[in-house]
Amino acid sequence: MKRNKKEEVKDEVLSRKELTAQQWIPLADIKESLVYKKDSTLLAALRVSPKNLELLSDKEKKRIVNALAEVLNGEKEPIQIFCIGRPVDLNYYLEWLQEQAHQQMDFNKKLLLKGFIQQASQVARSGEVIERRFYMIVTKEAGVKAEDEIRLRVKELQDKLLKAELSSIICREDEYMDLFSLFANPIQAAYEKTGYEYDISTVLS
Repeated sequence: MKRNKKEEVKDEVLSRKELTAQQWIPLADIKESLVYKKDSTLLAALRVSPKNLELLSDKEKKRIVNALAEVLNGEKEPIQIFCIGRPVDLNYYLEWLQEQAHQQMDFNKKLLLKGFIQQASQVARSGEVIERRFYMIVTKEAGVKAEDEIRLRVKELQDKLLKAELSSIICREDEYMDLFSLFANPIQAAYEKTGYEYDISTVLS
């Protein structure tokens, strides 16, 4: 008996649901600064730090834009430029504030730091403040010297960006895991809800 198109689509959807996360993601492995895809392609990425051009003069803006255009025009192989928003991670800031509050001997300053901690905690939990992350991704077909060549290319690209007054880091395992998790679930913040002690008398709470 011939099956209709609706039944075929339903079976296809069910078969996709049975795939595990490892089978669904097109990545074979992550090792140091390289990502190995299942289609025998290597991937390397730079996370480029944003730069606020509004703080610069028109001459400085033009210089940086021209320098970046020169970097991109000088590339003979394809580059993917990827931008994604994510909730701001305030964990390190909160830890720093907590440490300052514990070390501070002045009562008024302790009280002020308590207010900062409460405000930052509320912002972190809300997930409403978004930061933009920028990535430059290069790929290469797997081969005998492919790993060395793609590492060299991404390092050269990093040096060129530095000349254009743009700082960047070469992504490694932790950075890739953060990126892929963010891509799969951009709404979730990359922080854990943590309780903070204020080291101040509860009378003032």
